[in-house]
Amino acid sequence: MAETGVPGESYARKRRSTRLLQAVPLTVAGRDAAGHAVREQTATLSLNCHGCRYFSRHRVEQNAWLTLEIPSTQASVERHQLRARVAWIQRSRRLQGLFQVGVEFEVPGNVWGIASPPEDWQQFELRAAFDPSAFERELQELLAVTEAGTHYQLLGVTALATPAQIKHNFYALARKFHPDRHMDHLEWAGSLHRLMDALALAYRTLTHEKSRQNYDRQLAESGAFTLGQNKSEEQKNAEECLQRAKECLRAENFVGSIVWLRKAVEIEPDSSKYQALLGRSLAAVPQYRREAAEHFHRAIELDSLNTFAHFQFAKLLEEMGLPWRARPHYQTVIELDPENAQARERLRQIDAAQGEQRSAETGFLHRILHRISK
Repeated sequence: MAETGVPGESYARKRRSTRLLQAVPLTVAGRDAAGHAVREQTATLSLNCHGCRYFSRHRVEQNAWLTLEIPSTQASVERHQLRARVAWIQRSRRLQGLFQVGVEFEVPGNVWGIASPPEDWQQFELRAAFDPSAFERELQELLAVTEAGTHYQLLGVTALATPAQIKHNFYALARKFHPDRHMDHLEWAGSLHRLMDALALAYRTLTHEKSRQNYDRQLAESGAFTLGQNKSEEQKNAEECLQRAKECLRAENFVGSIVWLRKAVEIEPDSSKYQALLGRSLAAVPQYRREAAEHFHRAIELDSLNTFAHFQFAKLLEEMGLPWRARPHYQTVIELDPENAQARERLRQIDAAQGEQRSAETGFLHRILHRISK
């Protein structure tokens, strides 16, 4: 058998945490290269926070997913169970019938119970182990939502969610429940495919403006879902302040909108939307620009996917003569919303202006050097 992804110097360079030559018992389960379910007791040859190397009696495919069980050093704590990808495999040159396998954890962490780990291990916190029973329960709960719930409930968002928030939740769920990530549990395949189809339909419906409007209207007519239902009195008061602020903005009364939006922020200080809207109103008044920047910062801290906050903050930074600081915010908007033409145009103009400035500086330097050389 030819070596597959053999660990040489290039593999050593890729290690991101110190390797220890230490034997820790572990149980490995998965499927071999022929597709047969396998489970074996073995031990590590070397290990770090990103994976380990061990001997195996079975030939597995590179990039296949395995489940590792590692005993805990504490009697009261259950065995760690986590997923690992086969990074490389090679036939042992000294031990006939055995393979050396190198695996990389799905999520790095110090799962080995080493008493005095290397210093660079400290940055990797131990994450919760993969629990098949809990995963299957969550899968069944989501399938139940596809039958009796709404697209909003399935994606875990509210009716006021932005397309960026919907996209973020969809991709998080897709990464977790995609059938390709659970090839070692063929019994879940049918359920996972049904869930992915439902998630894709919910995503397409809610990220397309017209189809979302139609869907909301159908829900409202059926009585299954009412926008703004069960809102607290505080939320209602905050939204009333928002409506008053919008009335002021339509009349270009920025001072009035600031008053109402300050009240909305007082009622709901953790609302990224209200923080961003207050920042936009403050930015319209030159003496309030510094305070506007603070509210944009807060809005982005509360919701890093708030494209409105990123775009408005970038505009303010440009007005303050700081285009290099505005640039990354425009880039974030484009990453979250690739079709945002305004952000693309602003980014193009910033790059063009910087290019002209560099050309002017270069020309000036050439003129100075030319005079000196005379």
